[in-house]
Amino acid sequence: MLCSLGVTNGEVWKAALAGAEGPRQRSYRFSDNSCVEYPVYTLPDWRPAEWLGRQTAAWLSENRLLEDADFCMLLVSVRQALEDAGFSPGGSSRVGLVIGHENLGVVRLTDKFVQHQPELGRREREMPLFKQYQHEFFNLQTFPYLFYLAQLLGINGPSYAVNNACASGLYALELGRMMIETGSADLMIVSCSDYAHVSEYLWLQEKGFVSGRNMIRPFDLHRDGSILGDGAATIVLESEEHAARRGASPIGLYRGGRFVQDHWHMTLPDVSRHSYASVISGAAELEPDREIDILVPHGSGSTLWDRYEAAEIQRAFAGLERPLPAVTAFKGYFGHLLGASAMIETVLMLHCMKHNTLLPALNHEYPDPKIKIRVQTQAVSRTIRSAVKSVPAYGGFHAAVLFNKLE
Repeated sequence: MLCSLGVTNGEVWKAALAGAEGPRQRSYRFSDNSCVEYPVYTLPDWRPAEWLGRQTAAWLSENRLLEDADFCMLLVSVRQALEDAGFSPGGSSRVGLVIGHENLGVVRLTDKFVQHQPELGRREREMPLFKQYQHEFFNLQTFPYLFYLAQLLGINGPSYAVNNACASGLYALELGRMMIETGSADLMIVSCSDYAHVSEYLWLQEKGFVSGRNMIRPFDLHRDGSILGDGAATIVLESEEHAARRGASPIGLYRGGRFVQDHWHMTLPDVSRHSYASVISGAAELEPDREIDILVPHGSGSTLWDRYEAAEIQRAFAGLERPLPAVTAFKGYFGHLLGASAMIETVLMLHCMKHNTLLPALNHEYPDPKIKIRVQTQAVSRTIRSAVKSVPAYGGFHAAVLFNKLE
């Protein structure tokens, strides 16, 4: 994990136990020297060249990627995950790659057009802006990210890019699992990133996404929206046989998940179909003989979506006739990372399992009487053997996945 809490798993976990600082103001300057400021949970002291080394930084600069925070965060996260896993691509292992991101090269391009909006009013036949940013136009396609990462990491196996909005991380995990199960790879690197671009902020602010109080309050009575964050996270997913052959010490066992496409509305859930309850109960049923110890939902701090999530969680476990697990939410720690949110919250959930510690939902102070689930407000030492991460995303991408602790 790398996010506003730190740039290594150890830093992030230590900071999460201590709580978290709020967002900072990011300034974005237009070509006419005016600027817009917006709140972001920013990466601390982010210097990608120092993390990646002089040779890699020079290569990235040559390919105009060093200034691409989304790509650099992916690369740093993947390298750290491989180091933590004690694995280096090469040899006889078939290694694949799945990256999840909502925009890839798109947002950097739109940011530049936002920056130069005074110039866009001039009708010039030579299209100077296109000529200046044609490299970014090329990177509107998804394959360059896969190509550059594979080249830098030495990966020769299957590679994919997924975009399922805020559920991208869970869809990416499941795709990685299928590649291993079908024998297409022994090990899959699954990584997601997101940098809080100004164009994302402007679009989401117009949709009423942004908290007016500059605070994410998951499931709280006074919740009023989300705040963007910078960050990335990676999971190294491999078969049990491959892990055993190389003497690895896995952090957990990925059991799989359930996924539903609800195509009723782009940015609103269909409350009548209970699609979200179905994926949660479906993931929980992958563990029929054991209670679920922890559930980490999306918890975006949205007035509507949090209420919808809570009702669907309650419905899912009532239908299973099983006790409701401990419910917490993580966006108060590092913000809403959009396409990377599910992945980083999954990794933090796995660290809760590893350390047998249930982290609280930060900023949840006043229970909403219309929300019938009890949300964790204190850190608690507790054995966590099974954990579910769930997301109801824009675009109707509902997903839930299950992890077990390796005994």
